[in-house]
Amino acid sequence: MTVSRSLLIAGFAACSSLVAAAEPALLIRCGRLIDGRAEQAAAGVDVQVVGGRITAIGKGLSAPPGARTIDLSNATCLPGFIDLHAHILINPGDVLADSLRKSSARKALEGLRNARVRLQNGFTTLRDPGDEDLYYSTIEIRDAIARGDFEGPRLFVAPHMISSTGGHGDFNDLAADLAIQIPNVVVDGPDAMRKAVREEIKHGADWIKLAATGGVMSAADDPRAQAFTDEEFRAAVDEAHRHGRKVTVHAIGAGGLKAALRAGVDCIEHGVLIDDEAIAMMKQRNVPLVPTIYVLDYIIEQGEKTGIPADRIAKARSLQAERDRAIRAAFAAGITIAFGSDTIFPHETANREFARMVRLGLSPMGAIKSATANAAGVLGIEKDTGTLEVGKRADVVAVPRDPLGDVTALESVSFVMKDGRVVRPAAEETR
Repeated sequence: MTVSRSLLIAGFAACSSLVAAAEPALLIRCGRLIDGRAEQAAAGVDVQVVGGRITAIGKGLSAPPGARTIDLSNATCLPGFIDLHAHILINPGDVLADSLRKSSARKALEGLRNARVRLQNGFTTLRDPGDEDLYYSTIEIRDAIARGDFEGPRLFVAPHMISSTGGHGDFNDLAADLAIQIPNVVVDGPDAMRKAVREEIKHGADWIKLAATGGVMSAADDPRAQAFTDEEFRAAVDEAHRHGRKVTVHAIGAGGLKAALRAGVDCIEHGVLIDDEAIAMMKQRNVPLVPTIYVLDYIIEQGEKTGIPADRIAKARSLQAERDRAIRAAFAAGITIAFGSDTIFPHETANREFARMVRLGLSPMGAIKSATANAAGVLGIEKDTGTLEVGKRADVVAVPRDPLGDVTALESVSFVMKDGRVVRPAAEETR
């Protein structure tokens, strides 16, 4: 059973009310605070939380009567992280057969587990842009967390990655004489595209996801090739926008990426071979890039020992040097960058993306803002979360040391609060 967007929003509000009733006032004493807005950290800042919301930020705040005090004076406090490219149904070591042999119910259970792992590592909000389950388990996970049935990050979901025949979402290494229903959506032609978008929305999609080019982890397709015709792209965007949904695209090659931009898509995933023309188009329209750097490196560095097929590893190697040059250029051009991990690797290691972004030229603060203010803006929730400001949801994480001096500190989350409720207590916490 799925719910409408209005009911989902009401569910979020109801959960906030329950948190407000259950949690006392809190005072968090932060050694350093990065609020997601300022360019520098502030030292010795306190954050007061009442009813799941931030009610005061400042130095030397007095704890309200009966308030609980959380001592993070040896840590850096930040807004809860937001990952725009999290695949919660994928587990490390999954191969083609795993997606085909698992039931939707099993995928949902594994997805709940993986979502909780992401929350424990500081991600209070995720967008899942297409996972391999025809029966919409990511929608059910989203709604169950929103109702308060399970602990996890708030979720925004594109249920499937809509692909063309033979494209990145098709299962091209299956034998032609196997009558198997693949757990993805594959369409051809503008009319079929419109129907697929309507089906996604019917079952509760927050976003629509398209495979604009071939991919690395798919067989027998070309990452540089444009996967859909211009007419198919336009049909998808027109249908989604008419229903108030945004469209993001998997795009590696520059041709498919620019065709998607011309059609009016709202977000680009990967952008591995983005060129100067595409960068200019994105800057003009303020279309964000979700670069997912670590995943390509992971395929090259860990692929053989984790069972990734040799042809996929070869694809990744053939793209890495070009990717580095292209993403460096995108960062230098100042387009909007939003955090995405593309978790085909252990979910607790997704935080490694921060350091990979810095390696390719983003500043540590830029990497932090990509996973906070910028990502919230992409989702349209910037009035509610993404920065530490009075009135916003109390989504707070803490890490040891100063991540502006050592960005790898973001890989060692020691405290997590979502909606004013502590979901990962710090060792330093006192009452």
